[in-house]
Amino acid sequence: MKIDFYVDVVDNFWDLGFALNLAFIMLKNDNSYEITLFSNDEKLFKNMLKKNDMISKIKYHELSEIWLYEPSSLIFNFFDRKIDFDYLNSFDKNIKLINFWYFLLHTWVEKLHLTNYSTKNVDITHFIPSLLDLTWWVLINKSDEISSREQYFDLISKKYNLSFPNLDWKKIVSIFVYKNTLDKIINHINLSKKDDTFFLIFGHSNLILKNKNAFVMPFLEIDDYWNFLRYCDINFVRWENSLIQSLIFWKPTIWDIYKENNNAHIEKIDDFLNFLSKIEGNNKSYNDLMKKFSWENIEDWFSIFLNNYKDYEDMFKSLWNYVNNNCDLYEKIKKILN
Repeated sequence: MKIDFYVDVVDNFWDLGFALNLAFIMLKNDNSYEITLFSNDEKLFKNMLKKNDMISKIKYHELSEIWLYEPSSLIFNFFDRKIDFDYLNSFDKNIKLINFWYFLLHTWVEKLHLTNYSTKNVDITHFIPSLLDLTWWVLINKSDEISSREQYFDLISKKYNLSFPNLDWKKIVSIFVYKNTLDKIINHINLSKKDDTFFLIFGHSNLILKNKNAFVMPFLEIDDYWNFLRYCDINFVRWENSLIQSLIFWKPTIWDIYKENNNAHIEKIDDFLNFLSKIEGNNKSYNDLMKKFSWENIEDWFSIFLNNYKDYEDMFKSLWNYVNNNCDLYEKIKKILN
């Protein structure tokens, strides 16, 4: 089956990450899919795949050259990108277009999800990734599990030519947050005297660290980053993709949500915490901490989470169980593909 992916990368490279993650899951389950990706950042595309075998299974074309190709009968249009109706309507064929939105937990999402309309030969269906019951849920990419954390770090060291300090397999914390957030916690990392904690910092390659128990990571392929979330004890993440990936490995997680100018992120955090309140083992102190982390002075709460993360493990295990057993987007999307 031929499928076109349309992804406009503006200022968020995980837009492309979500599309590639979906392509990975589809191709791992059925190698008969023929996926053509139209986007506008070929360098990012190659960096996300590099040595991954998947790079040979996904055709890449520039989004600006879309008019040079006949569209497939099935199109995935990511994150409500403006649809090229003049282009699509010029073909004498029926086209089904799935219009993906960003991950949301607003209660009205269930009413909008799967609404549909048509214009000439194009049938459009809104698709909203979410953890809510009446949506089509989220991407679950469990990736290939390595037998042990030590073995995984050894493989990564060789693949990316890294020289990790002697970790002694302590408490390992991954940190992939926005710069404003990192600026607020970096002093805590540099001044930390805890020999039992090791920090891996992503997304800030020019960062200078003073703590021997901290390490700046290079840009990793998608599956390699997913596995880092699996093998760390605590994850600080940005973007919804990383949040979900950390949750399916039941790791205590703090979500550094993007701070929007209109304060829409505050409502998103409230929605997230309202959802968590229905999960078995929900811990009110985590909810309070998450609000402080996202809205107020971050410094005190960074240390609190590091010291008390085990108090939240029961909640995250319940959440892991819910997501893995109930929220597999690919299982739903196969109905469209069939």
